[in-house]
Amino acid sequence: MIIYRPRKPELRLGYEMNAHPAASVAQLRTALARYTIPISERVAPGEYFGIVPHIGEGLSRDLARPQVRAELREGLAARGLFPFSVNAFPLRDFHARRVKEQVYLPSWAHHRRADLTRRIADQLADLLPENEPGTISTLGGAYRPSGHTPLRQLKMAENYVRTVLHLARIERERGVHITLCAEPEPDTTFEVSEDVTSFYNNALLPAAARLLPSELKIAKKRVEETLLRYFAINLDVCHASVMFRDPVEEWRAIEAVGLRIGKLHLTNALALPHPAKNREGFEELLGFREPRYLHQSVARRKDGSLWRGSDLPDLKHARGELEDFEEVRVHFHVPLSRARMGHLRTTRKETAAALAYALKHPHPPHLVIETYTWPYFAGKDGEKALVNGISGEFRWVLGEMS
Repeated sequence: MIIYRPRKPELRLGYEMNAHPAASVAQLRTALARYTIPISERVAPGEYFGIVPHIGEGLSRDLARPQVRAELREGLAARGLFPFSVNAFPLRDFHARRVKEQVYLPSWAHHRRADLTRRIADQLADLLPENEPGTISTLGGAYRPSGHTPLRQLKMAENYVRTVLHLARIERERGVHITLCAEPEPDTTFEVSEDVTSFYNNALLPAAARLLPSELKIAKKRVEETLLRYFAINLDVCHASVMFRDPVEEWRAIEAVGLRIGKLHLTNALALPHPAKNREGFEELLGFREPRYLHQSVARRKDGSLWRGSDLPDLKHARGELEDFEEVRVHFHVPLSRARMGHLRTTRKETAAALAYALKHPHPPHLVIETYTWPYFAGKDGEKALVNGISGEFRWVLGEMS
């Protein structure tokens, strides 16, 4: 939705629709009818309602036809639905039986990722309301276990810059400004702020200096300005919290090199302080393991060092170390409406702090609720529970904003 604030920049707030299957236009329309419109009627009746569709390979194929895009845009406008951003992080079927590490494929080291993202940018340009800037969230580099060499990072940087070139041409030719927002996440190239700033200084900026002047016919002194106009960061609070990073400090560190936070994912992680004293909570935490998504797990030891697990089941092997763990956190997006879940806590305080910082920022990012695990929580109640749950998340965010 659009939130007007006198004498301050307007805010864009919406929810990311990757909680709903959308591998085709037909599935997207079903999701809009079953979930999005009922949520909008509860949260913002009679107002524009912000949405962030997930566009992957399947939906992008359907949207390749101009008539389909035109019909979708008209349909959204008629229902007061306001697309200001898209999620192009998962390009393959995000609701397959097993997603896990497939969510990172193809990586930014592969031209296929860049090609698909450029096509999605063209489609977003047709869906955006007139004079509205858009954002695209995407993978931050690659999944580290698949390869994390300097050569791969150079390939990633070149593919990012070639996408920036395309976004610059979209703005020149069509007057639509779209920003690509790379998303830090545990076990990816961009884990924490140091990874982002190092990649920017050592790979991305040099690649831009090689490619942008000749391709866009601009002076070398305008390279960084141009790069920063079309490339930014999507800060997901859950991801920062799992790594025991203060999201506001991460934000400041990223901005210190000139990068913007173009999109802020308002998300909540699972947390268990003092697991040795809360064995019931530890067993509850293990009970969140499920076969579809990766749930990277991190524990902070008493000496400040981190224990790392690539997925939640890895925690079972850490039972012998619980006495040394101060706290365990898991990359499992849980509802913003919940501060506790049984014997477990959530990292909602950090989400609230990041939201408060965004509200004070002179150039606030797009604000997006992203609890894609709602089908897991909805259970047998299905559609009703999902509509109620996402509506509750909006109410929490709006309450914090007020």
